[in-house]
Amino acid sequence: MQATFEQLKQYKANRNKADFNKVLEKLLPKLERYIRHRIRTYELKKKLPKNYYAPADVVADVYLKIYDMFDDIPDEKTLRVKIFRLADEIVENYVEQHKKPHKKVNTDDLLKEELKMLNEDFTVDADGELILIEELDDISYKQDEYKRKFFLFDKTAEEYFASALGLSPDDFKDEKFRALFGNLYVNLPETARRILDLVSQAGLTPSETATVVGVDESDVIAVLERIRTILKR
Repeated sequence: MQATFEQLKQYKANRNKADFNKVLEKLLPKLERYIRHRIRTYELKKKLPKNYYAPADVVADVYLKIYDMFDDIPDEKTLRVKIFRLADEIVENYVEQHKKPHKKVNTDDLLKEELKMLNEDFTVDADGELILIEELDDISYKQDEYKRKFFLFDKTAEEYFASALGLSPDDFKDEKFRALFGNLYVNLPETARRILDLVSQAGLTPSETATVVGVDESDVIAVLERIRTILKR
């Protein structure tokens, strides 16, 4: 949408922030939904306090930062990547504020470790719970002392997940599949879940997602393919 990007340039040149933001909203209609999804995920994982952070505030912060730096953004693709990277950074800063300091790990190295984890052998129990094969021999699992929790998503989110993973929206009508997917989602490593969210809920391409996350496009494709494989078992 070169015309849209040209509109943004014109509004910025005229210092028309209101219309600038209106064009951004039309350009990225899924931005607030993506942010809401990310915040809710961290809330359910108890990494953020519930209802403490508002998605609209994150959107407003992103728009402000984009407006200030827009003159240094060369094209629409760079703009899309920058917007979702900023959104992720803001939400992740929220998370950082609610946990103890830890050593920062290189994203590329972290994803390689996550891919190894995703290559472990998984199975599904009678309740639709996703478990590692090796856990079947774990007495604590057999005694069911710690029942795993899973997420349930709204219909639109499920449709986006289905599209990104080559599934049918009808798959989510099956409660056992919903349990399996929700359990897989909550247990995905952080970077892998971020990749899935960017491709599904944000609607970014694997190439754009790779740029946002800071990994190779082949790694993004590998993560999505591995998730598909687990779900098809």
